[in-house]
Amino acid sequence: MTSVAIDFGTSNTIVCTLDPVTQTPRTLKFDGISRRFEGTQVNVVPTLAFVQGQNSLLFGEIVRSRRLGFSQPKQYFQAFKRDLVAEYQPPPRQLEGINYSAEIVSELFLKHLWQQLLQQGIEPSRLIFTVPVGAFELYLDWFRDFAERLNVPQVQLIDESTAAALGYAIQQPGSLVLVVDFGGGTLDLSLVRTIAASGGQEVLRAEVLAKSDAYIGGVDIDAWIVEDYLQRINSSRDAVKEIGWLNLLELAERLKINLSYHNEATESWFDDENFIAHDLKLNRDEFAEILEARQLLEQVRQSLDEVLAITLNKGINKADIQYVLLVGGSCLIPAVQQLIVSYFGRSRVKLGKPFEAVAHGALASSLLVQIEDYLRHGYAIRLWEPYEKRHTYFSLFDQGGKYPCQRSEPLTLQVAKDGQREIRLDIGEIAAVSKAEVNYDIHGRMTSSELHQQTDFRSLESHHDAVCIAHLDPPGQLGVDRISVQFEVNQQRVLLATVRDLLTGRVLVEKGAIAKLK
Repeated sequence: MTSVAIDFGTSNTIVCTLDPVTQTPRTLKFDGISRRFEGTQVNVVPTLAFVQGQNSLLFGEIVRSRRLGFSQPKQYFQAFKRDLVAEYQPPPRQLEGINYSAEIVSELFLKHLWQQLLQQGIEPSRLIFTVPVGAFELYLDWFRDFAERLNVPQVQLIDESTAAALGYAIQQPGSLVLVVDFGGGTLDLSLVRTIAASGGQEVLRAEVLAKSDAYIGGVDIDAWIVEDYLQRINSSRDAVKEIGWLNLLELAERLKINLSYHNEATESWFDDENFIAHDLKLNRDEFAEILEARQLLEQVRQSLDEVLAITLNKGINKADIQYVLLVGGSCLIPAVQQLIVSYFGRSRVKLGKPFEAVAHGALASSLLVQIEDYLRHGYAIRLWEPYEKRHTYFSLFDQGGKYPCQRSEPLTLQVAKDGQREIRLDIGEIAAVSKAEVNYDIHGRMTSSELHQQTDFRSLESHHDAVCIAHLDPPGQLGVDRISVQFEVNQQRVLLATVRDLLTGRVLVEKGAIAKLK
């Protein structure tokens, strides 16, 4: 079996497979679209796309190195993976008569990587995608559908930070490992305990004990650096225009990287369009002040506190955590590292393979018999209370429950009016989410602001309509119990429903995925 893991990132994407000789993870390099990340020997594919003509796109390093977005920003796509995760996506851009949404650009990008694999003679029989801890089911289902279109025999989805923890914990059987995965688009934390092989087993079992997440990452930090600079010179994004904004973002990213290795960094750029010289200078203390003012460091504290609170309720103390692994480019930020070290002490905090740990760990997960995980989000039915003029929620499965699982009792439902031929429910995932507020202009360009917390309900119907769980024949009668619905969550964390018509005795749906019911 040939396994390939893809860590589809907001800023960079990693593709790896197992070396056929050594059976160790090997990160792949693709000519023209891969690059070596600064200061490392790691091959990454920049998560970038550029539309150069009808049905003609360029991807990865060729887009970055040629700076194509700086001449034609409307045809330049970045952070589209993050848009795919978001509840509200930016409007599609119409280019050469074709609409390019986050979903379309993401699929074209991943298809290009797939073609690169085939050109290298690699035909995966198993494809592993890593996803953010807080990813909602519609995002996961998008990957399943994509893999189905590729005709991959097996597809597996695994949380990014959980994958990194497994990759390390497998080398340390019986260990308790916390991963802080802080990348370009999300902050994810997973605490994983491995249980050594016993009773004739040849492989490990792993238990996910605690998770936390926030929709915040390196792309927000870059924007904050630029916004801070523009505020200091009494300017704005509108004043520097879109090409100027992209140039300043590039400078901000370089500043951020340089500050990981130096106490002070300076970057300069001359704006030919407006005849203005821009000199961005920042030291680590000033950088930390920006992060504190935007509440990023507070969010890291809250995420750490959430994980520690969950583990304490399970009888695990902070001192029991043996290793704390920092993963992702944003973990290179000194202020972030210092904060985490202050929680756990320097001896336990490790910064190994910050860019490859997730993808390599995803491959290692195939060596496990079982991963015991739990629901990061609850599943619920949303109801509208007309008198109180607000939504309420009828819980199906609570956050924190282990899966696979089944609801103890079926739900019995009636129609709302005589002659009703369908029963629809607004079923979705509900969670408390921390994220930077994101706004889009008419061209789909993103801006982000300070962090805030909110409760999100994500319908399992892609257009946020009620899900049709039953077609009734004959039509329903008011006041008569008509269907019973048994809900369960399977091993792949998909919400399934078995629907029985109480009038006819027929099974209308047998373990159907709610997200695909129409």
